[in-house]
Amino acid sequence: MGLLIGLACLLAALVGAYLLGGMHARREQEIGRLEAINEAVAEALQLERRAAALGQRLAEDEHARAAARETHTKTVTKEIVRYVERENARAAAGGAVLWLDADWVRGHDLAAVIPGDADAEPVSDGDAGPVTAGEALATVAGNYAQCYRWRDQVIGWQAWYRAGE
Repeated sequence: MGLLIGLACLLAALVGAYLLGGMHARREQEIGRLEAINEAVAEALQLERRAAALGQRLAEDEHARAAARETHTKTVTKEIVRYVERENARAAAGGAVLWLDADWVRGHDLAAVIPGDADAEPVSDGDAGPVTAGEALATVAGNYAQCYRWRDQVIGWQAWYRAGE
């Protein structure tokens, strides 16, 4: 009987050790799995922080380009207003005003149409009329301002793309 109790105790100890060993192995696996998840989350947070810093830097760069563009546009606008005012004063005094003929206007309008733009309206011979040099100057300056905005947008896209390489 004592031998039976001893064997039962030995068997219980072996079963207990086996079960504890299995629990320990599962716990180690779970710890490994959680460590991998923590590493992935830490990497994702680092990527998010880098993306936020990049977005901030790109926004600051765009703001600086926009401020420079605005300053330039104000300067150009002042010069155009001065030119048009002098042109109007000359006209009011009976002086000569430079008129750009319909061919010049048509040539400008053709040059301003974006090739392949399906929404662009065609420029026909009859649509163009003469304009004063001041009117043409204002139109050309507006076209340049739009081109500068597009240029700055492309620069921003290029900076974003390079940062992702």
